[in-house]
Amino acid sequence: MARRLPARAVDAGVVAVAAAELVTVPDGVGPVVAASYLLAVAALAVRRRWPLAVALATVPAAASGYLWLAPMFALGTAAALSSRVLAYSCAAVMFLVAAAPATAAEARARSAHEWATVALGPALFSAGPTVLGRLARTRRELAEHLERLNAVRELEREQAAERAIVVERARMAREMHDVVSHQVNLIAVEAGVLALTSRDGRARDCGERIGELSSRTLDELRDMLGVLRAPARGGATAGLADLPALVAASGLPVRTDYRLATASSPPSPETAHAVFRIVQESLTNAAKHAPGSAVGLVIAGGPAHGTLSVEVTNGPPDDASRPPHPRRRRAPGHGLAGLRERAALLGGSVTAAPTADGGFTVRAELPYV
Repeated sequence: MARRLPARAVDAGVVAVAAAELVTVPDGVGPVVAASYLLAVAALAVRRRWPLAVALATVPAAASGYLWLAPMFALGTAAALSSRVLAYSCAAVMFLVAAAPATAAEARARSAHEWATVALGPALFSAGPTVLGRLARTRRELAEHLERLNAVRELEREQAAERAIVVERARMAREMHDVVSHQVNLIAVEAGVLALTSRDGRARDCGERIGELSSRTLDELRDMLGVLRAPARGGATAGLADLPALVAASGLPVRTDYRLATASSPPSPETAHAVFRIVQESLTNAAKHAPGSAVGLVIAGGPAHGTLSVEVTNGPPDDASRPPHPRRRRAPGHGLAGLRERAALLGGSVTAAPTADGGFTVRAELPYV
């Protein structure tokens, strides 16, 4: 790709070329004409910043009839950087000023042929830079349009890759569910048989525990499958209207506080679904790690605030609600990481931290869109 000259170097070259034209004019140029042309040449240095003002500043030079380089440069820049109406208006003014006779007597003395001959030069002088300037503007707009089109195509490629990932995740989730659930079901059946038929009390207790753990594993597997198969965009997804049913089905003592202003403009389905998933994951974690604890749910925000905030806080676990047999310590899961990724895609954030009394708080801030 050819390297472009710096804008300052181009401006300096334009000023130099336009100033050199003053050397080519006849010796009879008066001080007024020379001063007007020098003003036009000096104005070319700022023609990119104030194109219309510079074009008007070169009009007196165009009236001389032969000092045209500075007005042509100014007119071309104005045509490239201004609207169509202003560009053509500047061209018309330049033509009229350059073609107008010096006196009324000269105008009366011209024949039709002389008028056509005299007007030819100013017509080319005004039309040429205007056409070139408009072509440059069209080329620039076309390049910007192509750049936007390439950005849209890149976004479409990313979305296609994301959809492919979602489809692959769903396929893997189905296969994992079919294989693992079958094996876990067999374990649960064998454990149930052991608990019913064994004469050894310790063996019966082990069978009951294995059956309970198998059932819990199946539940967690179904939850994970639901997350993996959740649609990324569009479709009938759970939202704010489904929160009461989710809270009721959790079996936890949840104290809700909804401070939402959604009547005039409800949030987008993506934002509402993200809120649902955040509450769902938080309630699931509270049920697993702090059984029997009280849970507080606060959702606030609206179009006026520009944000939608979610806060789920659970207290410390109730010792009476702990399982009678100690469970092996679980490795950290991916639920909170998934929530952070979901919020980041929407331009929001999710934080999670333990509380001073031994509980846990999940906070989310999402843009209200």
